[in-house]
Amino acid sequence: MGEITAINLFVWTWDRVLANKDWAKVSPSTWKENLTTGFVWDADGFLTNQFAHPYHGSLYYTAARDNGVPYLAALPFTLFGSAQWELFAENESPSANDLINTSVGGMAIGEGLYRLSSLVLDTESRGFERFVRELVAAGMSPVRGFNRVVRGDVTRQEPTPAEWRPRELSIWGALGYLKLGDGQPLIWGENQFFLQLDMRYGNMYRGDFHRPFDAFDARVQFTTAESSLISHSRLQGMIAKSSFWKTEKDELRLGFLQQISHVDTNAYELGGQSLQLGLLHERHFNERAKLRTALLVDGSLLTGISSEHSGKAHRNYDYGPGVGLNLQLAYMRGAWEVVTLEASTSHVFVLDGSDGSHQVFTGQLQADIPVFKHVGLGSELNWFHRHSRFDTYPDVLKDAYQLRVFVSVHY
Repeated sequence: MGEITAINLFVWTWDRVLANKDWAKVSPSTWKENLTTGFVWDADGFLTNQFAHPYHGSLYYTAARDNGVPYLAALPFTLFGSAQWELFAENESPSANDLINTSVGGMAIGEGLYRLSSLVLDTESRGFERFVRELVAAGMSPVRGFNRVVRGDVTRQEPTPAEWRPRELSIWGALGYLKLGDGQPLIWGENQFFLQLDMRYGNMYRGDFHRPFDAFDARVQFTTAESSLISHSRLQGMIAKSSFWKTEKDELRLGFLQQISHVDTNAYELGGQSLQLGLLHERHFNERAKLRTALLVDGSLLTGISSEHSGKAHRNYDYGPGVGLNLQLAYMRGAWEVVTLEASTSHVFVLDGSDGSHQVFTGQLQADIPVFKHVGLGSELNWFHRHSRFDTYPDVLKDAYQLRVFVSVHY
């Protein structure tokens, strides 16, 4: 808790002294006003609320995680850090959506970055290699990097823990062209270029699983000609599982997962924090070919979604919980996802913004064909449909399409 408080003091000092932010000018009177007012819904930008705040929360989570607190037990610590910031580090009313996004989203991002930094670290290396590894790992997980310096871990020679290396790890990237159609045929859509990075850590479908996030999938996409450099991100990690059926070629399990995602494009915005429960099945056809299928019920704790009538100045999206269904299929050759299909539907009940609800349908079909060693060529078609029902406004139907063509490199 002391380290979490120090994190907030450091960030607040930076904002108040170096950046001279007006909202960081706090005093006992603003603290009293915040405590009296209580939590409200803010009007910050979509990327700030759905990506920047969860990253900030990852710092609180890492402070607990790196001091030996298990995943689920770290939630009170992330809540403590978020509430402390909202109540005492800003002269604006504390935000309910920030409290949820920062704490719940911070846990997922924090654990993902913590495990990513473990992949870089090698406690048996020496000299310049050791320096570079420690520096890169600290960039990925800053609080852990600071703690390693304080504890003297950066120079200590000892065997690298086996748990730092998952049995299965796949990393790949895609670079290419995309056309985004906002309610119009793709031929008239917006031309863009993108870079996407993917990682599959562990195996959610088969094999050993002991602790939360022993298996997770992560994705981030950087796109040109968008209002935000990071247009897509998703982190989906397994919290717990129970195997129903297991043979040499098949395994069927019930999985409990956590997901944080965001899509921020010129056509629409969608993202939030959710918990998922469902069936995951892997079928091996031969030594290399296999099919993975997941059917998940999705319970959203808080979703941000585009809206024409949000009722908030400078905010063009609504907030609310939701429920939905998600189907994922992947035909794989080894670790290479050759053909993938994903379809989902969800219903968002608006808590803040317009008076109404949103029905959302999304679909994605991708082919990534190996052409030479680690290099592939691929294409992907995305579809988004929103039916918004407002109590005091006419219904709104919104469609968006995206076509991508890319070169992929697999590691």
